[in-house]
Amino acid sequence: MDRAKVMPLLKGVLVLAVIALCSGLLLGAFNILTYVDPLQATYEQFAADTGATFSAMKDEEGQTFGSGSVVYYAVSDDGQYHAFLASGSGGYGGNVQMYVYIKDSAIEKIVIGENSETFLDRLDEANFYDNFIGQNVAELDVMSVDAVSGATRSSTAVKNGVNAVVQYYNTNVAAGGENNG
Repeated sequence: MDRAKVMPLLKGVLVLAVIALCSGLLLGAFNILTYVDPLQATYEQFAADTGATFSAMKDEEGQTFGSGSVVYYAVSDDGQYHAFLASGSGGYGGNVQMYVYIKDSAIEKIVIGENSETFLDRLDEANFYDNFIGQNVAELDVMSVDAVSGATRSSTAVKNGVNAVVQYYNTNVAAGGENNG
């Protein structure tokens, strides 16, 4: 090949390499500036929802129970709350993330987290969460709770997430597992 043809080609490759390097560095810097640690965000949500402090968290890496999974589990420092970040599948918008809090072997609170569902407001209107709040986890049959008409898939996703928490709690916590606090 002749040098006159190679030099413009090499210049073009060099320019593209510099553009790629600069873009990569800018994206990396943007990621560092905007990154939110999911574990830290979960700690903060647990504390905000309960007023308790949580120092140790167990990363369950999406431990699956049926059509739901437990992502994180923690016991409050005072031992009163068992807090779970769970995910339930089956909704129109994909998985529904939720924070479920158990105190004295009963579900005390359910807070819906990130999701793409459009019908979750219907669950609030129908008092759907009252089917779980105050219920003893050892006796709760989550899947027998009726879905809300007009929000069947959203109801199913929430039930799947709560069911995963109930199964995890009964298997690993109430049964005297390593996470018993």
